[in-house]
Order: sequence, then C-alpha cells, then structure tokens
Amino acid sequence: MLRRVLVTVLVTATCALVAPVATARPAAAADATSRFQPIAPVRLADTREADCGCTRPDGDTLRVVVAGRAGIPADIVAAALTVTVAEPSAPGFASVYPAGTPRPVTSTVNIVDGNPVANSTIVRVGAAGAVDVFTLHPTQVIVDVTGVFVAAASSAAGRFVPLPPARLLDTRETGAPLAPGASVVVPLPASVSADATALAVNVTSVDEHAAGFVTGSAAGAAAPATSFLNPDGSGGARSSSVILPVSAGGLALTTTAGGQLVVDIVGWFTGPSAPLSSAGLFVPIDPRRLLDTRAAGPRLWPGGTRELASPVAAAALVTNVTLDRTDGPGFVTAYPAGTGLPGTSSVNAPTRETIVANMAITPLSDRGIAYYANRGTDVIIDMTGSFTGAPVASSSPVLADDPPNSRVLLVGDSTLAALDVVPQAQRALTGFTPVVDAQPCRRLVQPSCQSRFTLRVPNTAVQAISSTPGALDGVVVKSGYNDGAPGFADAVTRVVAASRAKGAKWVIWLTYSEGPNTPNGSYVQNNATLRRLAASGAYDDLVVADWRTYADGSHGWYADDRVHLLGAGAWATADYIARWVAAVQHMPCPRPWTVAGTLDDPCPSPDSFAAATGTLPDLRGLYGF
Repeated sequence: MLRRVLVTVLVTATCALVAPVATARPAAAADATSRFQPIAPVRLADTREADCGCTRPDGDTLRVVVAGRAGIPADIVAAALTVTVAEPSAPGFASVYPAGTPRPVTSTVNIVDGNPVANSTIVRVGAAGAVDVFTLHPTQVIVDVTGVFVAAASSAAGRFVPLPPARLLDTRETGAPLAPGASVVVPLPASVSADATALAVNVTSVDEHAAGFVTGSAAGAAAPATSFLNPDGSGGARSSSVILPVSAGGLALTTTAGGQLVVDIVGWFTGPSAPLSSAGLFVPIDPRRLLDTRAAGPRLWPGGTRELASPVAAAALVTNVTLDRTDGPGFVTAYPAGTGLPGTSSVNAPTRETIVANMAITPLSDRGIAYYANRGTDVIIDMTGSFTGAPVASSSPVLADDPPNSRVLLVGDSTLAALDVVPQAQRALTGFTPVVDAQPCRRLVQPSCQSRFTLRVPNTAVQAISSTPGALDGVVVKSGYNDGAPGFADAVTRVVAASRAKGAKWVIWLTYSEGPNTPNGSYVQNNATLRRLAASGAYDDLVVADWRTYADGSHGWYADDRVHLLGAGAWATADYIARWVAAVQHMPCPRPWTVAGTLDDPCPSPDSFAAATGTLPDLRGLYGF
C-alpha cells in the first residue's frame, strides 16, 4: 500500500473495534471556508490489523477519527482521504461522509470484482472530528490521510489555484515502461510556484506488469507507506485523482505494478510566498448527488458532451465522477464548460459493462462543468465541496450529445442468406445502418467450395470484413456453420482482429443452432469455445448472443434441419440482431416486445428478456408480414 497527502481507508469485518483517543469537538460547519494544510501521509485505519484504528457504530459502518491524532490538528474542517477496499465479499460500493450525519445517497468507491480498488475524496469531518465509511457488503477498508483543511477566512498558503487541465507526464511517450518498483519524478510546471505545497493531479496506470499499487510523495522525500491507486494486473487503464505533496523538485511516483503512468494536473495549492486572499479556500458540502443519467438521461453517447451547471458560485468543484454501463474501454474528461477540450482524462473505464469512480477537482466556467466521453457511458456526479473564487469565462457553444447511428456489418453464410431471400425482413434492422453480406458456403478463414446456389466460391468472413468499404462501428457474425471444431478458436481470433482493424468496437457473434445434422458435434464445441473466449478477458469486445437458446422454442422459423431459416425466421433474425445492437450500445429498443408493449430504454438483451418472460416477440404484430 501507499502513502500520500490523502487518506486511504480499509474496512474489514474482523477488525478490533477500539476507538482511537480523540478530544471531543463539535462537527465542523458545512459552510466554513478553510485552507489546505499538508501533513506527512498517515494511515488512520486498516481493518486487516488487530487494532484497526476505528470503531463500528453498526455492522455496516466504520467510524474513523481524523482530527487530533497522528499530528493532525484538532480543529480541522475537512480531510483529504484515500479509501481503499480489499477482499470484498460481493460487488457493491463504499460511501464516505461526515460522522454522525445521515448516510447520503452517494458513493465513493465502487466494487465490481475481488480486486482491491481505491478512490480519493475530500470530505467534511463530523462528530468528534470523524468520518463514517459505509460498505454495502463486508469488506476490508484502509484509510490514509495526506492533507487536511483548517478554518480560515483568508490565507497566503493552502489556497487552491485551478488550472486548465493539462498533461504533465505520459511515460508511453517519454520512454520505456516502468519496471515494477520503479519511481519517476514529475517536475513542477512553470505555472506553479516553487514553494507550492501540493498538486491536484489525476494519475492513470496502464499496461502494468502485475497487480500492485502506486504511491506518491514530494520529490526527495522518503516513499510513504500508503497508496492511492491499485492496478489489477489486467493492463487496463485505471486512474485516481489525488492531492499529492510537492517540493521544489516536484513530486515522485512509485509503482509496484510497473507499466506506464500518465499524470494530468488540474490545479495546485499555494505556499507562504503567495499573497493573502480569500480565493481558493475550500468549502465542504455534505455529499450530494448532482446528476445520474441512469435516472435522468440522456447518457453520454460516444463523442458526446454534456454540461452541468454548478449549484454554487465557486472557482472549482470537488466531485466524485462514476461511470456505469460503459460501452467499452474509454474515458470521460471533466473540464470548464465552454472552453477547449483538454487532452486529458478524469475517469478511465478499463472494460465494457463496468462501474468505476474517481474524484475530480474541476475548474468551473460561468456555465459550469462539461463532461466529454470518447465511449458511451452513464455518468453519476456526487459533490463534496467547492473552492472559492471566480469561474472562468466560457467562449464556445454548447456541444452535442447525439446517440450514434452506427454502421454495422452483418457477415454470414447461408444461415443469414434468408435476409436476401426475404429482403422485406431487413426492415427490422432499425436503429443503425446495416451492411448485409451473406454468402452460401462461406467459411470463417479457410477457402470454401463453390455454392450450388450462386455458382460462386465465396470469400471468407475475414475477407468480407476486411474488404467492406469504409469504417465499421460493429460487426455481427452469423457464419461458421461450414467450419469444424479444429482451428475454430484461431478463426474467432482472426475474425475479431479483422473487425478491430476496421474500427469495430464490438463483435456480436450468434451461437450455432445445433441442428440434427450437426457434423460431429462441432456446433456444440464451437459454442463452448465462443463462451470461453468471451470470458477469458482477452476479448472484451466479443459479445456472445445466444441465438441457439433464444430460438430453440420457436415454431415456423427453421427449415427441417433446424439450421436454415424460413421466412418468419428471417424476420426473427433481423429483429434479434437489431435488439442486440441496441443492447450493446445501451440505446432504446428498436421495437417493443409486443404491439401494445413499452419501449425499453436502455434495451435489454433479447436473450435476457426472453428468459425472464418466457416469450418471444410478436413478430407478425410488430412487422405485419
């Protein structure tokens, strides 16, 4: 684990419930202004230890006293903390808030698997100078503190100076990957005073060699025994926004995981040479939800931007930005609305269909904050405070957040050719721009024989994908019925690679029908291979659509071989594909399930909907064929 100017929290269900000694004090006022005061990074609580440095008001909540211990002043207003959860018993979340206050409808850390995950926050201290940490399920919790805020009406040192978000370091561009245990020094930028006390930065780890953690300290200082970022070893981008202490030489970062580090700056804290002023002081706000696109859409679409007006007059907001139902690996950038989009990121999603959070200290414009997403995602914004001062002026128009009109290739063999035999069925391919390429006798990567229907030797699925004019947003595969089990896994890899090369962000692969003429059980084996590859972690963009199970109970869709389609099956296939394309992009369904039914938004996968309802769509009622 690491140490820094923030606090890392670990909660375990088996810690000793011994309260640290602290002088009783009233809770800090929520509207008090305060200056930042760096302290030597200190671990306040670790539920893995016999003496966890914490108490439990109830079975789900951990109370950690911050004020008046470990060299921390007794009269602090708020604290900069890093909260780390480890060994979680189930997916869930942790929420940090002032001790003794009602638990807010907000979150700080989101847990999706068994890996440790950390996030930072700036939160007002409550009763007895403490904070409460609620966890949805039992988990270990670690809390580290790297700085505090002391009441002040004005100050020279400890005032926050917001900067346009800018990149300070990207080791992907400056040299070889860092070895595990390696350190890198980030010099102070020219715009930062030499006696600055701390920087507000967003640190991203990517392409790491193994699971580990990242720590930060002032350049020249000993590495702390705390952490603020926990790469999981997958190599996916993971970020943490933190306040790190600095010296005149800058700040030092150490990664036990190795790989690449990216550092973006959003502001800095003044030193004693700064003039006396009331600008840049922190005002704590009890955690409050500002936006949840899951409840109040629209979501952020790929390449879209959404603006959020500030609820307070300030120079910058402190928020927790959570991404949910992500379309795939990508990022969201928070920046002053109406100003130029910076080349930085605020939150990074390592995979599709995940939930991930990061603190963001974001400068404000007179229009508030803008959030840009390079991949589609829902966004939840929770606020915990602000910094006094004037917002910057906006100068650019409001940017668009339009749903995509994706260009999707449907590549198939004779089992998809029914869409050409019954071309009216392609009317069901709505919500995107379809390109249908179905050729009898087609194989995935190996040449095939001449079709007795077309009298041509078809190209392969890989060739069809590669030769399709223009870029593709996605690929749907209903091909492989002419392929056996040997070499099938390699064929899937090559189809996915060809799709990626055309720009496709996802590949929807329909499982095989396993009809009575299945050659040597190859369709059964190939379905199992598809599921194994999709679950391996190497093919985050491979979506297995279980057409076999979905259509198994249908009537009038199949010819006698239970593989090739009749007219109704052509409509069913087109409808199924359109629903899946909507589902992977979290868009509304192209049709309701029945004529009088509701239009689901976002669209569930047709597999899950059919399994939940035990029914198939009313195709004749919906399409009138």
